[in-house]
Amino acid sequence: MTGVNPNLAELLEGGSPDHAELLAAVADGVIIAVDDSGSVVFIRGEDGQPWLPSFVDEATCARDIAHGQPFLCDVRRLLDIAARTGVRTMTVASATQCATVPIALVGRAAAGDGGQ
Repeated sequence: MTGVNPNLAELLEGGSPDHAELLAAVADGVIIAVDDSGSVVFIRGEDGQPWLPSFVDEATCARDIAHGQPFLCDVRRLLDIAARTGVRTMTVASATQCATVPIALVGRAAAGDGGQ
């Protein structure tokens, strides 16, 4: 499943991706990490709050969250995780780049308003 979201990888690797394009690409799906019990792995963000790390492919997930198992996550699942846990921010990592994205904007982009 490596390269699960090549469009997202290309946008991130290109540097300074268009806001709407990035949100739409994230809404197409990402890899998240889950632990051995199946619980979602979170990281502590710059604001001290939990953030949801996500990745463009399994290899990047394995590199950055060695103790986690890669799990394909669509936009509905992202929104469900946010609703159940209260997490509001996610990171999206490719081989050499990372972006921080508000999960609510991903939901809006998926609903068709471009995350505005």
